[in-house]
Amino acid sequence: MPRINLQQAFIFLILFLSLSGCASPGPKFIDLAYVKHHSPTQTGRIGLTQFTDKRQKQRGYVGRRILTDKSQETYLVRGMNLSATLTELTRVYLEKTGFVVTPIPPWSPTLSGMDQAPEGLAHILSADINILECRAQKNGALTRMVLEMDFTFYLGNIQSKELTTIPVSLTLERMELTFTQDKLENFINQAFEEILEKAFPFS
Repeated sequence: MPRINLQQAFIFLILFLSLSGCASPGPKFIDLAYVKHHSPTQTGRIGLTQFTDKRQKQRGYVGRRILTDKSQETYLVRGMNLSATLTELTRVYLEKTGFVVTPIPPWSPTLSGMDQAPEGLAHILSADINILECRAQKNGALTRMVLEMDFTFYLGNIQSKELTTIPVSLTLERMELTFTQDKLENFINQAFEEILEKAFPFS
């Protein structure tokens, strides 16, 4: 029976990892979720408006990966509505911190716009999605992922009639030996958790 030396075994391992990461170009759909645990620290009712997507992209776009043959995969959020998805993740975050969340219609992020808020709310919240994109480059068995996010949140305090504008952005880079859809989902989920915790340190 032929014997395989360490160098041959290493080559076989690299080939296996490269092949296991092979993918076909075209659109791929991902699922995003807010799963981090929080102990409730807040009370009261907050009105939440669906976020406004300011990007010059299709509504479901979250990123792309360039493959070794220069073709690319395009990643889209399932449901093709990123603003609705991120609004839902924010609702989960707010409820985990103790708020009672009420969906409300869009409002102008101004003091006069706050006057249109439904009765019984302590706060109202909306946001602009300025940038959200993950760019990945496959190179053999390794994939380099760069995730960029930029949001502007508008938090209105109804009782004190105060409007706070909260810009939050981050850029993260990660190298993966093998690229999977689960890793991309976790990368975006964890980054958005960080965005929310920076904007609203309620936990």
